[in-house]
Amino acid sequence: MEESAPDSVLMPFSGDIAYSDMVAAMLPLLKLQTKSLTLFHVIETPISAPLDTSEMKDLFAAAEIRIKPLADWLAKQGYRVQIKIAAARHVKDAIVEEAQSSRYSMLFMMKRRKRRGLRSRFTRSVTEEVIRRVKCPVVTVLV
Repeated sequence: MEESAPDSVLMPFSGDIAYSDMVAAMLPLLKLQTKSLTLFHVIETPISAPLDTSEMKDLFAAAEIRIKPLADWLAKQGYRVQIKIAAARHVKDAIVEEAQSSRYSMLFMMKRRKRRGLRSRFTRSVTEEVIRRVKCPVVTVLV
């Protein structure tokens, strides 16, 4: 697809959330901001796994196949859509790095409901970590 415009919106994409429903609800807001969207998916890899293998190429291809229906749907709504896929040790670091590249005027993220129990007291969500570290405005939607 095409290179992102300086006023592009970055939308991290996770395969386990119904993005089409969320995007449909947010289209009026996005139309005020831009007509250019970058769908960004991060493949998180353990430290022991190399980042440049043929297996990674297969994972990249599979991720693009999962994202393509949403990209096509957004294109039908009149958006210029770019798909970017990256491999990283931590999803939050990859999102922050991409958002800080200054090509984006806004970051659009989904926030899952808080975890319950002891584990939730010691961890922050990816969305919370990203919000604290990026300079561009962040719109979050609770799902």
